[in-house]
Amino acid sequence: MDETRPLCSQPQGHFEPHKVQISPLQPLPSPPFIDVDGLYNFRDFGGYPLAGQVKKAVREGILYRSADPSKITARGLSELQQLRVSRIFDLRSTTEIGESVEKGWGKVWAWEEIPRVQTAVFTDADVTSGQRARRDRNLRNGSIEGFVEYYEQVLDAVTSPQNPYQPLKTILQHLVTPKPSRLEPTLIHCSLGKDRTGVICALILSLCGVENVVVAQEYALTTLGIQEKVAQIIQEIRPNGPGITKEEESFFSARKEAMQAFLERAGRNGGLERRVLESGILTAAQLQQLRNNLVVDVPPSDSIVE
Repeated sequence: MDETRPLCSQPQGHFEPHKVQISPLQPLPSPPFIDVDGLYNFRDFGGYPLAGQVKKAVREGILYRSADPSKITARGLSELQQLRVSRIFDLRSTTEIGESVEKGWGKVWAWEEIPRVQTAVFTDADVTSGQRARRDRNLRNGSIEGFVEYYEQVLDAVTSPQNPYQPLKTILQHLVTPKPSRLEPTLIHCSLGKDRTGVICALILSLCGVENVVVAQEYALTTLGIQEKVAQIIQEIRPNGPGITKEEESFFSARKEAMQAFLERAGRNGGLERRVLESGILTAAQLQQLRNNLVVDVPPSDSIVE
């Protein structure tokens, strides 16, 4: 089932359909957003400074994130190649991808030039109607706690040894090449590039030493990155109106305070680093190699976030 769209297209039960018009699209700041034809929410999530180290930042031009590339054009593919993107990690489940193709929302692109690696966060067995309904309720009600609970579910799924796709391990192992100069640019995506992608990218930045509030600010950029895509989804659901509801607005939001609360909770007592090591995702040497590969010396003025 598609994680992009709310399970119920119309608010039901106790959800009141407060009419909200979709605001005019805001321009995307560049950096970090990069225009790739037919690809929404595409941006570099490098360039951010490390906590307490103003002359160190996460390497730019290596880590990219986006919505799914099913509508990318030939020009967009060429633009990805110009950025030297060498691998695409797809966080969607097989069922979700199949539903997207069946309903005409997009197709799975297979390019010889850029291999696609399926690294599903949730397996098909995980993505049930009941679970999606609970997720929808949590994300629609506007509370931070609902988002934090969902992010914790994502964290559990990407670090679980029972997950056959081993998404976090697969991505991090790709980034721990012993020769940083040979590290190839990578694109990570789910459907919108919001929650599952957001958690994975947040974990990478956190493991590199970026401060929680800065990671959360990076995540919140998704609100801008998906605004056009969300408008299209609402138009598809209700072509004759009304506009987006308060509940849908909450569902599609990327709230800085929610990501920050999740990271603070997950990172207590060295939680994230310990979890990565104890789950066998990385060894201590590989974790250090990850940081060696992704952290560079830069003047403070060169980082994306002041």
